Amino acid sequence: MKLNLLPSSVSKGKQTQTAIVLSALIAVIGIVGAVGMISASRNERANAINEAENARPRAELAASTSKYADEVISQARVILININLAEAMKNHNTVYPDLYDEVRRYIPAFYRVTSMQATPGGADTTVVTMNGVLASYQQYADLMLALYRIPGAQTVSRTGYQYTSPFVPGLTPVDQTGRPVAPGQGPIPDDPLARLDYFIAQGTVTGFTGTGGFGTGPGVRGAMPGESAVTVSVVLQRNSQTPNPRATLAGIGSVAPPAPGGFPGAPPAGGGVSPAGAPAVPAGRGGPPRDRFDEE
Repeated sequence: MKLNLLPSSVSKGKQTQTAIVLSALIAVIGIVGAVGMISASRNERANAINEAENARPRAELAASTSKYADEVISQARVILININLAEAMKNHNTVYPDLYDEVRRYIPAFYRVTSMQATPGGADTTVVTMNGVLASYQQYADLMLALYRIPGAQTVSRTGYQYTSPFVPGLTPVDQTGRPVAPGQGPIPDDPLARLDYFIAQGTVTGFTGTGGFGTGPGVRGAMPGESAVTVSVVLQRNSQTPNPRATLAGIGSVAPPAPGGFPGAPPAGGGVSPAGAPAVPAGRGGPPRDRFDEE
């Protein structure tokens, strides 16, 4: 049997020396790398600062030009509002004629219209009021259904119909037969002589009456005998409000004239040199040319 009586530190001495050498090399390499990175970052920072300084004049010119453009737009606000108002008024000239043409296509032939008027009912509604003549109660019922066919119709209301169709009244001592009579008429007697007197009393017209304006010359023709003048109101989902020139122009504030010398940052009148790297401004002009609108 062979015994190793030497301590363990004797056999690991070489390994310890090797580890120390490697640690020293790694430390040196780390220091060299850190120094190189610090130097490279300083160079990049210096280059970035130089680029920012070189770009500063162009950025300042762009900012001043943008500010001048905002001032020009602000000064032209009155002109733009006037142009938009004129365009809105021009476009509104055809709103009501187009609305009348659209509604007219849905008016049934049995409804003889004498007048039509459209008025704004709000920001998104328009009320169309029509006056016309109907001849029967069935037409009075059909008219409402026909007008609901108008695109955007929300409600349809009607008034003025006078019921003129004959009806059979209840039996009375005078009339035991139940003869049809018109609204407002009394019962027709059964006795022949009394019935004759009844019909004679009904014939009260002795001359020309001109009912409904017929036969009286130019003018609107109203309801003939047996017809009714009916007013219809249709609420449509339309915006027919007229532009308000007074309110629009009252909202225009005072516009300050442009400052002498043009936009900020421009060279003074009489000549000068533009910032480095920026386009040159001709001598004697402190900014973009002004037109006649700038004087207003």
